[in-house]
Amino acid sequence: MYWLLGGRTGLPDGLSVTGNTPLLVIDVLAIPGCAVAAVLALAIVRPWGGRLPARLLGHVLRGITAVLLVHSLPSVPDWLALATGARTTADLDAMDRFATLLYEPFFMTGGLLFGLAALGTLGRRR
Repeated sequence: MYWLLGGRTGLPDGLSVTGNTPLLVIDVLAIPGCAVAAVLALAIVRPWGGRLPARLLGHVLRGITAVLLVHSLPSVPDWLALATGARTTADLDAMDRFATLLYEPFFMTGGLLFGLAALGTLGRRR
């Protein structure tokens, strides 16, 4: 939301979310997606979440897991190359550094955490 409203901190020089149509579309879709994911994360741990149908909750959890992990997959080769020393951050352009080091790790972490939550929640409800 910060970047959508014109914030610049954390963005590569010369990049603006409002001036980059793909980033703008992603941002506009990500904001309500994050709100839905936050409510779902609360539903897993709060008593009122037990009133949700287990089958529907399971499908939604697996769907969010898949979206987040698939979103972060293109950065995996860069992470591996950086981890093994085959590449350095200087080898990445500003946009790749921005994606690989700043926001894609959040998508991967979220996907893994939602996946673990799906396993734990669904196993407990059966």
